[in-house]
Amino acid sequence: AVVSTQSTGAVLNKSYAMLGSMDPYARLTVGHTTCETFTHSNGDKNPRWNKVYHMPLPNNTSVRTINIEIFDEKSLTEDLRVAYSKINVPERVFQGHTVDEWYPLSGKLGTEAEGSINLIISYTTMPMMTVPHQRIHYPYLQSAPAQFYTPVVPPPVVIREEDITTIKEMFPDVEKEVIRTVLESKRGNVEGAIADLLQLSGNTETNTS
Repeated sequence: AVVSTQSTGAVLNKSYAMLGSMDPYARLTVGHTTCETFTHSNGDKNPRWNKVYHMPLPNNTSVRTINIEIFDEKSLTEDLRVAYSKINVPERVFQGHTVDEWYPLSGKLGTEAEGSINLIISYTTMPMMTVPHQRIHYPYLQSAPAQFYTPVVPPPVVIREEDITTIKEMFPDVEKEVIRTVLESKRGNVEGAIADLLQLSGNTETNTS
């Protein structure tokens, strides 16, 4: 038996980005199966994923919950968990109905105060499917229809020398190759690279003090 879950997107009440916008992705866990969406670049408080995952349900009499976590992807530090929820799969799902609902998220703002996530949940006895765990970082296109997870190769990133020079002036102690690597991880987004370098600088100062 399989629980099919489509994570269309979320509405968050706070952005935890130091500068610029958050790059959110969602992690869904059913039993021992964990799936992750791609990262919505600059999705900030309104990430959209529109992805369907089929997760095996080994025993539908005991496993009836979906654990949700939303993270802000970081390039140089550990990803920040900004919201979470434990969702009880409605009984009518096991009766063959499809449920399309928004579920509250908890976090630093408090219980069920971090926003909400939209899930479309259904149940089927189709054969178990292997779901890739890898996430792919690329901008979300609102016009794209819901689809099964398919690896996508993003276009190559062109890093401009003037952007490296500009950031080097702000961070004279950081090597240019490090700046280039950060820019590549942010797909050329200068503000995102600056935010990561600021955070890295802050962590370095904390560790040396």
